[in-house]
Amino acid sequence: MTWVNYPSTSFRPLPFDRANRGKPSRSPFPFFQLPVEVLNDVAPHIPPADLEALALVDRDCRQLARSVQFFYVKLTYSDVSLGMLETLLAEMMLGARKESSQTLASCIRHLALDLGYPLLTETRLSQFPILYSFFGKLPGAANAQNAYLHALAAVIRGSLPNLHSLEWQSRLKMNTELFRSITASTARHVMINHALFHSRLGVFEFYGRPKWALESLVLDVDCLSDSTEDAETIVKLMTDMLRAVSPTLQGLFWKGARLRAYVSFGWETVAFPRLRTLRLDAVPMADYSILTSFLSANTAISSLEVSSLDLATIEFLASRGNIESLECFSWIHQPDSHEEEILSFLECNSQLHKLSISQPLSPSTIESRILPTIKLDFLCLTSLQLVWDSSWIPETALSVIGTLFQLRRLWLSAGHQFGWCHSWLIDHDVILETLQPLYQLESLAFSRDSYKVVGHPLLDSSVENYYVNSVFPANKMFQKFLKPDERALLDSLDQNPDMSFDQARSLQIRLIKAAWERWHQEKMIDLAKVYATTFTKMKWCFIGQYPMRVDRESDTKMDIAVESASRQSNVGI
Repeated sequence: MTWVNYPSTSFRPLPFDRANRGKPSRSPFPFFQLPVEVLNDVAPHIPPADLEALALVDRDCRQLARSVQFFYVKLTYSDVSLGMLETLLAEMMLGARKESSQTLASCIRHLALDLGYPLLTETRLSQFPILYSFFGKLPGAANAQNAYLHALAAVIRGSLPNLHSLEWQSRLKMNTELFRSITASTARHVMINHALFHSRLGVFEFYGRPKWALESLVLDVDCLSDSTEDAETIVKLMTDMLRAVSPTLQGLFWKGARLRAYVSFGWETVAFPRLRTLRLDAVPMADYSILTSFLSANTAISSLEVSSLDLATIEFLASRGNIESLECFSWIHQPDSHEEEILSFLECNSQLHKLSISQPLSPSTIESRILPTIKLDFLCLTSLQLVWDSSWIPETALSVIGTLFQLRRLWLSAGHQFGWCHSWLIDHDVILETLQPLYQLESLAFSRDSYKVVGHPLLDSSVENYYVNSVFPANKMFQKFLKPDERALLDSLDQNPDMSFDQARSLQIRLIKAAWERWHQEKMIDLAKVYATTFTKMKWCFIGQYPMRVDRESDTKMDIAVESASRQSNVGI
């Protein structure tokens, strides 16, 4: 399961004055003698243990600590989350009688809802009196989950004055009260991932043309019913949502693979005057009405990502031609889909600064269409991502890329793109030779790259299984890459009579695996140094599943810093 996070928002705590509802501090604590701008910059860097101690000093110190501790809150069905929701409900009830600046609710800026298993029970809910009171108020066959959602709706609607973004990350049925509370909240960025919509869901509670002042929206929903009529009703709800956010929306990610009906604005053209970033992933379009609204002649969109699964979308793009404001284009290519229409659109937009094709294309398409077009016309292109549908990247293609002197960011991949199999045997010597002219390169990424190891003849050291089998070269001793305590543990295996053979073998395998990871990381760091020496402006690279930062002390001295403790399958540039 993949959750979508869009757009990336700066997760920073609220300034103390906002978390304190505009009321000045009365604390003599030295922190509050600092200029407010300095205090706001310092507070997010206070270590967690010190925040806990700070909260015990006085009321203002407690509120300052809470503004950092609770600016991002993730609610689940855990006891900790139940306790937090109980606190927010208590504050809401108290606030109705007495205005108070010292509240937890005023500190929350980002709220994530991950309401999965284990489900709630009435017994657990009964431990929280205010929350449990919602259980008795619900009509019909009430259950603990519904009580939780109704309580949550009450808090979101009336108790979070500084809420900036909200994420729904649950495969649960969205109820009307909760959704209406979201639309009535102060959140300006809403992410709805994998929510289950039903045909009776009421998104807005007022008539006429509703307004929902969002800046960004992620929309990835599923229909609870298999009925065509219900699916069409849900699609209408979604288009109503788009109409409501159209005046203010700046970014939209709409995923439609699970929609069971085609979407349309009908005869209406809806203006999206502020829309700058648009991603349409397999949204089934009934006609061009929505596309015409998004990509009108007056559009100011600068970043566009589309899937080639929907025929109406790619036909529209083929006839749309140049979009003057467009700077970044990402193509979610799908096997056996229509390529020609997307290629025609691409050829009409040579002003692009960034081109990303994250799914494999045939070598012939890349070499005969993509690269010649880029080389001749894309004079402003500074970022490029290409994936080959083959287990190698032809040297001829690399040579063409090496002539794109304006490139600053480059991401290359080949071979199998999913699962454990990594079939691209990367040739770093050829890449270094062909790409050497890219003197402005700052970021370089290789994903799904694999390596050949001459290991023990009885071990599977194939390229495809490089990361799975973790085979050491035959001329390397894995003991060299163990830490002293691991080496001592390995030496003691034969002297431990209480350990069975299977236990000893299992421990030995884990030690070998840990040693292999260190050997592999060292090899990738050495490669990164070679690339950083070749490309003197390089600041970052991704090789062998490790993101690495290049810290340069001088023209001749550098340090490679690995940014992740463990390997990662993919990192964007």
